Amino acid sequence: MAAMTLVSETGSYTVERFANGVYCVSLGASFLGFVERAGGIYVALAGERYDIAVEVGQAHSLASAASALYDGRRTATQIGLSTVA
Repeated sequence: MAAMTLVSETGSYTVERFANGVYCVSLGASFLGFVERAGGIYVALAGERYDIAVEVGQAHSLASAASALYDGRRTATQIGLSTVA
């Protein structure tokens, strides 16, 4: 799968396939994390490495899960947590 662009209320995300059912998500030059499809749910995983990424939300669409990654990163920054593993 080639990279695709998803547009939501919070931005325009670049999504690329990482593995079967797992996608890498970026916003501009910022890597946000991964989205894993689990049946009919998309799980947003924040972090630079898939093996230690942390779940920050679940959604019914890939675009909504990408937005959850953005929201999770913004919240972590506001309370002084690093989002880089």
